[in-house]
Amino acid sequence: MEGCPCCVSVGDKEKLHTKELRFLEESDISRYAFKALTTWGDIDDFKHYLPRIFELLSTTDFVVDTFVVLKKLTYANWTMWPDDEQKTIQVFLLAWWKDIVENRYFDKAAFIEIYKLVGSIGPLLDRWKITFTNRTFENYIDFLYDHFHDLKNNRKPFKALDGDSAENLLQWLLEGKKMVEEGFFHYERIDNSFAQKVSNALYVIEHV
Repeated sequence: MEGCPCCVSVGDKEKLHTKELRFLEESDISRYAFKALTTWGDIDDFKHYLPRIFELLSTTDFVVDTFVVLKKLTYANWTMWPDDEQKTIQVFLLAWWKDIVENRYFDKAAFIEIYKLVGSIGPLLDRWKITFTNRTFENYIDFLYDHFHDLKNNRKPFKALDGDSAENLLQWLLEGKKMVEEGFFHYERIDNSFAQKVSNALYVIEHV
């Protein structure tokens, strides 16, 4: 796999061939994930390593930023790939997003980049079913607390969203107001600190 000699060392190349693909670790593949396509390898090479990169990106604190990896798909014109490959990527992205909102802390970069690749806000919101049994409600509150003001009044941090998607997201957030009220009483019994954040989030959607 050819790489720019100024950017890719012999050691970098050797790391990719020390193990089978499924056993490559972050330290083995992160350099390639950062340099793929621009200065190292072609689209076929990228397709070969992409499943393992996706796996590490979605299950570890991958050292390469989310937006860097996902922008590689756009650079590779993935929407021109065979239909089955495009569908596989879409299925992965939405499954990953579902895992983020249910089990992990909200990742704005992943949210924006997955939206841009999927091309619609609907599939992301459909998979964000708010409940108190996992992290979906907490992530909803975090989004309200951290981003509602920008989404409603500024939108610069969400400039990647088209107008309709931004409005749909805003409406979806507002429709959860009753859930916020229920959440305050739910968390008041088990986590006073988070209950206060819920209360602050409620104030935000009522007064911003």
